[in-house]
Amino acid sequence: MNVFVYTTMLVFVLFYIGHKPVKLPAVGEEKAIIRDTYMVAFILGTALLAFISGQRLAFGDTMAYIEYFNKAMPINECFANFSIGHEWLFQLYMSFIHTYITNDPRIYIEITSYLTIFPLLYFLYNYSGDLRFAFYLFITVGCLEHLMNGLRQYLAAAILVACFPLIAKKKWYIYIPLVFVAAQMHTSAYIFIPLYFIANTKAFGKVTKIILLVGIAVIVTSPFIGNTVSNLLLGTDYGARYSTQEWQYSINPFRIAVSFVPILLAYINRNRMRQQYKYYDVVFNMSLFFAVFTAAGVFAAVYARFNLYFEIYTVVLLVWNINEISKDRNYIWLKPVACICYALYFIYQMLITYNIDWHEDHMFFVNSLNETSWL
Repeated sequence: MNVFVYTTMLVFVLFYIGHKPVKLPAVGEEKAIIRDTYMVAFILGTALLAFISGQRLAFGDTMAYIEYFNKAMPINECFANFSIGHEWLFQLYMSFIHTYITNDPRIYIEITSYLTIFPLLYFLYNYSGDLRFAFYLFITVGCLEHLMNGLRQYLAAAILVACFPLIAKKKWYIYIPLVFVAAQMHTSAYIFIPLYFIANTKAFGKVTKIILLVGIAVIVTSPFIGNTVSNLLLGTDYGARYSTQEWQYSINPFRIAVSFVPILLAYINRNRMRQQYKYYDVVFNMSLFFAVFTAAGVFAAVYARFNLYFEIYTVVLLVWNINEISKDRNYIWLKPVACICYALYFIYQMLITYNIDWHEDHMFFVNSLNETSWL
């Protein structure tokens, strides 16, 4: 856990030093891209975060992907075995690195870390309007540990996050083919094809109510149909990996309650936020999907794995609403209280949910389980 804490402090300091005033939009103008940090500071902080993330070993599924990489087929064999729908692009990605760049799995993890983290933080850099607070929430809500425990799915998520402007600008003819590309990294990304047609609908409108009703229906029926969904997926790599009991432990009522906090704040603050942010509806709807999938995951963990795609949006929604509410002198206490509460949530997740100690011998900065980490 100490690596998470020290890394957060170092990156936060870089973002703090690189902070710059935000140019306020004209009266009645919606906020779109809102950058409050100099590019140099953003690049340095993000590069540091990606580097340290890439130094992991015994964390999540990292060792499994190191083993996959060591067995990567030559790239000509990969092309010969081309097959749509079998996550071939990820195999090609591994084969390309293994053939043309390096056969060292440590460098492979580093490259993947940079390719994943930069699009995610660039999204926060562009749209949060408060990169320091957004980065703090990125760590404390669990995004960093999740991306290190879902390497391939988060790589697909990074592709989709990079395509965010295409959703907001309704360029479906570009976005949907890119979803297809991401799905060749991780099949679950196909869910974004139907979600594209929902994401731009008005927050707290009719579609919001339908999503909530469908979510409630899924949650209520999950004890009866959850196993059926898992069984349908057992023939796939996705189902075989996440339908087992070992993936049930991390979803609990407390985590579900936390997932609905951004939605609750957005509802309380709904009148204030109207016409404030250009992409508010998309970010809200993605956050709502996150909460619904998290709640459904308490009965079938395969549902909860979908929320890895959406949690980055909850960070932005939290930043927007907490910062706007805190402008009222009566609620100036909200932001520091939120920081404390999410720090406690982070500690709970680390110590109780994941059972991670302050110091772990084989989690970071080692090349094998025979070595002991210096930090």
